[in-house]
Amino acid sequence: MDQTEVPSNLARLKIFYEQAPEIAVEHRLPLLQQQMRNYEFLEQDLETIWQAIERCHQQKDWEQLIAFREALQPFLDLRGFWEHSLTINKWVNEAAEALGDTVNQARWIHDRADILNQQGHYKEAEQLYLQSEELYQSQGLPEWVLKSRHMRSMVVRAQGRTAEAQHLCQTTVDEARKLGLAQWLAHPLYVLALFARDQGNVQQAEALMEESRSRLEGTGEDAMIAQCHNFLAQTALQQRKLAQARIHLETSLTLVQQVGIKRLEMTTRRLLGDLAMAEGRCEEAERIYSENLIMFDRDQLDDDPGKAQMLFSRARLMIQMQKQQDAIPMLEASLAIFKSVGNTRRIMGVSLLLIKFYVRQHHWRKALLLILSTFRIARVSGLLSPRHLRTLLRMQSM
Repeated sequence: MDQTEVPSNLARLKIFYEQAPEIAVEHRLPLLQQQMRNYEFLEQDLETIWQAIERCHQQKDWEQLIAFREALQPFLDLRGFWEHSLTINKWVNEAAEALGDTVNQARWIHDRADILNQQGHYKEAEQLYLQSEELYQSQGLPEWVLKSRHMRSMVVRAQGRTAEAQHLCQTTVDEARKLGLAQWLAHPLYVLALFARDQGNVQQAEALMEESRSRLEGTGEDAMIAQCHNFLAQTALQQRKLAQARIHLETSLTLVQQVGIKRLEMTTRRLLGDLAMAEGRCEEAERIYSENLIMFDRDQLDDDPGKAQMLFSRARLMIQMQKQQDAIPMLEASLAIFKSVGNTRRIMGVSLLLIKFYVRQHHWRKALLLILSTFRIARVSGLLSPRHLRTLLRMQSM
């Protein structure tokens, strides 16, 4: 068949299915399974695919509903269609309960937690990871228990409960070693590297991250490998090893563009902006941050933590350019987002910088209120120690 005929054929099929919903349900699934990696087609056809999915749910056609979800989920995840993901996830959980399928119920609860984690809804994600962990435990699946516990350690860390999170992570590592999960061990090692960096142990953090990255080689987990490079770029920036940071970021950008995860690509581009700022190329950094913030709004990317971090980076750039008046509203916007998602560590980092500029601008009441609220957060979350405060202050200048 002439390849030019394919798009026209798909267009005719789309019209036909729109006009015949019953036939759409019957025929849409095999077409979706055939085109599941054709993301351009899926973006254009998502509405009619979704109509077929809704009809399956209405008719409680659980098996077809599950098949639709399994074929469509990679696209929804990579392209950031979180509301669609959460809705279909809820429906397949109904299916799992109706079918008595505890293992898939646990898997889909874990997937729902992943989505909420990426959106910054850490408390809700924590409860779902725990629920998934318990279901896997009831089915005698220790490997999957560890995968849910690993993710739970990350959302606990994001909420500032450092000691609890580190304990969860360390038990995950210990049990993974006993089970011989050599490659998967890369994931909790990544989190241990985060703890080492939080505590100011940069060399230990880099060693753990390099071990994580080496275990991922050959697994095809390009997104995770890209995250490792982003981490190593951040520690290189912290130490002013700018050439090394650029190598890591260019490698990461290549990987994330191949995978097609917008959220991760935005993180990498933000770090490229941070690198440009560190190199004194302020106009280049401003262009990167501005373009990315426009993309957040234009593409409706559901990544509040990512947007907050972008605003924080841009605020630091304004400070470097001696535009403190422009920096303050960006810091306030960043802080508001981090508070809304409950990311305690980021709240602390932004607050410490904002307090300094409130004092410089003689905004005494704002400074006092923020000092009091920051002290309460630090005391409750265990971030009040001099070591943690030094680390947070150091990371402000990255």
